[in-house]
Amino acid sequence: MLRCALAEWQLGRTRLVRSRLGLWLLLLVGGFVLVVRHPVILALDTGMLAAVLAVAFTAGADNDRAALALTLTHPTTPLAVALGRWLAASVIAGLCVGVACATRAGSGGAEVAALWRAAAGGLVAAAATAACALVAVWAGGNALAGVLFLYVFVISHFGPPAIEAVLGDGVMGWIAGAVVRVLPGVWRYAKLAGGDPGAWVHAVAWAAGGVSAAALMLARWMRR
Repeated sequence: MLRCALAEWQLGRTRLVRSRLGLWLLLLVGGFVLVVRHPVILALDTGMLAAVLAVAFTAGADNDRAALALTLTHPTTPLAVALGRWLAASVIAGLCVGVACATRAGSGGAEVAALWRAAAGGLVAAAATAACALVAVWAGGNALAGVLFLYVFVISHFGPPAIEAVLGDGVMGWIAGAVVRVLPGVWRYAKLAGGDPGAWVHAVAWAAGGVSAAALMLARWMRR
């Protein structure tokens, strides 16, 4: 299975240099380095949004989704495919986090120790977001990847109290609060750098559960 997963991982490297993914990631990292001042927010925004873009370019396109049926007829398993695509997106996002934090360290904008902690949190958040994005694109294509991107960029910065203060305690407020509690979010993963156990459990659960859910989706496609 490991060999099959690594074979799927090669797709991410190819898309990084032979598609517009590299350009979009360069613009993303450059924009956050110039605008975002707090190292934790820099690492989280860069890693999580880069993960969504990487999944969109390696698993969410119509051609990629159509090719999955052919891929699954070869000597591989749904778990290996899902694991490989998740690994590719996580590695790409991790590289973006490293570049962003290294650039900030070189400019002297933050303490090195704080940047190391922020980078660690950004890597874990990126892995969780990549798993979530993988489930989203295999469920609804890149349209859902766009929704997730906007959610991470805007809404996920606000915790349930802020959401409830804006929307009230009605049905809409309850639904929005439940969404930000369940999905990967900047408000929760900002605590990763400080070693918060709840944030780490949430991120690890999404990374493992998302890959497993994506593999189950592929297994169901195989049975059709």
